[in-house]
Amino acid sequence: MQELTDAELDAYILARLEALGVDLGVLPEEEEDAPADRRRILRSARRFLRSTPPALADFEIDPQEVPPIMYPAEFRGRTREED
Repeated sequence: MQELTDAELDAYILARLEALGVDLGVLPEEEEDAPADRRRILRSARRFLRSTPPALADFEIDPQEVPPIMYPAEFRGRTREED
Protein backbone atom coordinates (compact mmCIF):
# COMPACT_ATOMS: atom_id res chain seq x y z
CA MET A 1 0.00 0.00 0.00
CA GLN A 2 1.30 3.43 -0.93
CA GLU A 3 1.88 5.82 1.97
CA LEU A 4 -0.06 9.08 1.83
CA THR A 5 1.78 12.36 1.43
CA ASP A 6 1.76 15.03 4.13
CA ALA A 7 -0.64 17.13 2.04
CA GLU A 8 -3.07 14.21 1.62
CA LEU A 9 -2.97 13.43 5.33
CA ASP A 10 -3.45 17.11 6.19
CA ALA A 11 -6.55 17.23 3.97
CA TYR A 12 -7.91 14.09 5.67
CA ILE A 13 -7.17 15.41 9.16
CA LEU A 14 -8.72 18.81 8.47
CA ALA A 15 -11.84 17.21 6.96
CA ARG A 16 -12.28 14.91 9.97
CA LEU A 17 -11.78 17.76 12.42
CA GLU A 18 -14.21 19.95 10.48
CA ALA A 19 -16.82 17.17 10.60
CA LEU A 20 -16.39 17.17 14.39
CA GLY A 21 -16.77 20.94 14.56
CA VAL A 22 -13.10 21.67 15.29
CA ASP A 23 -11.70 24.72 13.51
CA LEU A 24 -7.91 24.90 13.45
CA GLY A 25 -8.24 28.22 11.65
CA VAL A 26 -8.47 30.01 14.99
CA LEU A 27 -4.91 28.94 15.83
CA PRO A 28 -1.79 30.64 14.54
CA GLU A 29 -0.14 28.90 11.58
CA GLU A 30 3.23 28.70 13.29
CA GLU A 31 4.11 30.46 16.51
CA GLU A 32 6.86 29.18 18.76
CA ASP A 33 5.45 30.82 21.92
CA ALA A 34 1.91 29.51 21.42
CA PRO A 35 0.90 26.37 23.34
CA ALA A 36 -0.46 24.99 20.05
CA ASP A 37 -0.37 25.99 16.42
CA ARG A 38 -1.68 24.42 13.22
CA ARG A 39 1.73 23.16 12.09
CA ARG A 40 2.38 21.26 15.34
CA ILE A 41 -1.13 19.84 15.57
CA LEU A 42 -1.05 18.57 11.98
CA ARG A 43 2.46 17.13 12.44
CA SER A 44 1.35 15.30 15.58
CA ALA A 45 -1.81 13.98 13.90
CA ARG A 46 0.20 12.76 10.88
CA ARG A 47 2.65 10.97 13.18
CA PHE A 48 -0.28 9.32 15.00
CA LEU A 49 -1.97 8.22 11.77
CA ARG A 50 1.24 6.77 10.37
CA SER A 51 2.07 4.77 13.48
CA THR A 52 -0.99 3.85 15.55
CA PRO A 53 -3.76 2.60 13.17
CA PRO A 54 -1.64 -0.30 11.82
CA ALA A 55 -1.02 -1.46 15.40
CA LEU A 56 -4.75 -1.20 16.17
CA ALA A 57 -5.67 -3.02 12.96
CA ASP A 58 -3.33 -5.91 13.85
CA PHE A 59 -4.75 -6.27 17.37
CA GLU A 60 -6.77 -9.45 17.91
CA ILE A 61 -9.01 -10.05 20.90
CA ASP A 62 -8.74 -13.48 22.50
CA PRO A 63 -12.33 -14.82 22.52
CA GLN A 64 -11.54 -16.92 25.62
CA GLU A 65 -10.36 -13.94 27.67
CA VAL A 66 -12.74 -12.70 30.34
CA PRO A 67 -13.34 -8.95 29.93
CA PRO A 68 -12.65 -6.73 32.94
CA ILE A 69 -15.65 -6.13 35.15
CA MET A 70 -16.38 -2.52 36.06
CA TYR A 71 -17.95 -3.28 39.45
CA PRO A 72 -16.70 -6.70 40.66
CA ALA A 73 -18.56 -6.61 44.00
CA GLU A 74 -21.88 -6.18 42.22
CA PHE A 75 -21.01 -9.01 39.83
CA ARG A 76 -20.11 -11.38 42.67
CA GLY A 77 -23.45 -10.67 44.34
CA ARG A 78 -25.39 -11.66 41.24
CA THR A 79 -23.35 -14.78 40.57
CA ARG A 80 -22.94 -15.81 44.22
CA GLU A 81 -19.19 -16.10 43.76
CA GLU A 82 -17.16 -16.24 46.95
CA ASP A 83 -13.66 -14.81 47.40
